[in-house]
Order: sequence, then structure tokens, then C-alpha cells
Amino acid sequence: MDSTGSRQLHSFKEYKSLRTYLFLVFYPRTFIPFIKCVHTALHKFFFLQFSVTLRLRKIPVVSVDNALDKKIPFTPERVSTYLDFIHSLARPLGFCISSFKGKERVRIVSSLLDLLRACYENASHVYSFSMSTTDRPDYKKDSHFRLIHALDPHLMCVPSLHVAIMIMAWIYYRDVFRLPYFTEEETKHYTAQVFDSAKAITETVLYVKQHSVNCIPAAIYMMTVLLKDRFSIQDAVDFINCLFKESTDIPEETKKEINTYIHTMFERFLLEGKSEEDWTVPIKNWLTTYKAS
Repeated sequence: MDSTGSRQLHSFKEYKSLRTYLFLVFYPRTFIPFIKCVHTALHKFFFLQFSVTLRLRKIPVVSVDNALDKKIPFTPERVSTYLDFIHSLARPLGFCISSFKGKERVRIVSSLLDLLRACYENASHVYSFSMSTTDRPDYKKDSHFRLIHALDPHLMCVPSLHVAIMIMAWIYYRDVFRLPYFTEEETKHYTAQVFDSAKAITETVLYVKQHSVNCIPAAIYMMTVLLKDRFSIQDAVDFINCLFKESTDIPEETKKEINTYIHTMFERFLLEGKSEEDWTVPIKNWLTTYKAS
């Protein structure tokens, strides 16, 4: 990477996702990690889900709706943000690809793909035990929603992969931007962009009714296991506290209810997980006993 100095600060929106995808496919040293990641996503998310939809496999399905979900207004115009989550990984990766060279660039790309693959792999341990769904609106006025309803049978809500993947992106890129190549100003600037995307997309999964408030703490708990010391309890608490903080369409009292509920559920999973060798046990126990309200 170029030496630090008075470099211009960039917005990740300057970096086109398509160029990043083409690099992953056509650069020899990233092709195999990319294909492995795609294979895992297809096998552990799409194929697994459709195998149940097509009755090729029997896995119980639990409704995980919560009364708090109804207090969050359905906001279909936010769907583009919801669908942007993979691009939110690709744009900062494009920045890294253009900034780093050689082995360092390959390491950054491969490590991110490995973590993305691990998100799908880990979540599938829960999905294979019990799938989960919510009562989403039958809204098909928008082409984006028609695509979602066609490709997503909506059976893998807990834990939310949208939330898990965005937390992974925030923590992973935060580590990258803390490398000595970056100035303190650059570290703050670039990390904030990824954090803001993670926050916005996490909020949006509730606004577009693709998830329940129950799906978020399960995802956060999963990432404390997957990312271990990199994603601390304090990081998790700070992330929860930031949710809906600037939202103007939800009453302050409701924001507090949502915040408190997510904290409580996260702490429950965390405490139960301390006495279990298998991190999935607290979520599985909850899915077994939960009755949607």
C-alpha cells in the first residue's frame, strides 16, 4: 500500500461491487476461496432451505414472532438497504484490493471469504436442528420484494445471517483498518463506514419484516463464539445500544423496550452458553420452548 501521509479519505461507494466480484473470480489466488464460500452458502442456506420447502427433508419450523415486532413500522422503501448487505462486504473489499498488493491483498481477501463461509456453516448447525419463520407481509408491489419471496422461503430466521454477516464485516474490517498502513484518522473514517452499514442493515431486517427482534440477539451471540476475542462482550453491548438510536419513526419508549429485550436475550444465550460445550445449545433450547406472541 502507498505510504501514509496526506491521503484522500474515500467513501466505499466509490468502489463498484462488480469489479470486486470479477477480481474474486478471475484472480487465481482468490478463485478457490471464493468458490468454496459460494458452495457453502448454496449448500448450507439455499439448498437446505428448499429441501424443507419441497418436502425432501423434515426439519421442524418454529414461529419466532414477538409482540415488539408489531411496534416497528413496515417500511418497504428500505428494501434496497436490506438487499445491499453483500455489496456492503464487497465495496470495502474493493477498497482493500486497490490499496494492498501481493500476499497481503490475498490474505485480506481469503480471510474475509473464510469468515463469510464460517457464518453460513455455523448458522446451519441451528437451521438443521430447527428452522424458524416470522409472519412477513405478503407485499409484492415492489420487484425487490417479489425477488425476495421467490428466492427466500423464509425458514432461516434464527440466527439472522444478515445480522451475523454484517457484524463479521464490521469486526473484520476494523482489524484491517487498524493495520499500521492506516493513519488514526483513516482507521476511524473507514471503520465508521462499515459500522454504519452494519447498524443500518440490522435495523432494516426488522423494518422490512424479514426478521423478528428474536433473530438479532441469537446472531450477536453466535458471533461472540465465531469471532471469539475479536468481538468482545462490550462490542456486542455497544452495537445493541446503537440500534434505532436515530430512528424518528419509533417512539422512545418502544426503542427502550426493543433495546432491553435484545440485551436480555443476548445475556440469556451468553450465560447458558458458558456451561455448554456446544454453543448452539442455548439457541436450540430456546427454539424448542418458545411460543410466538
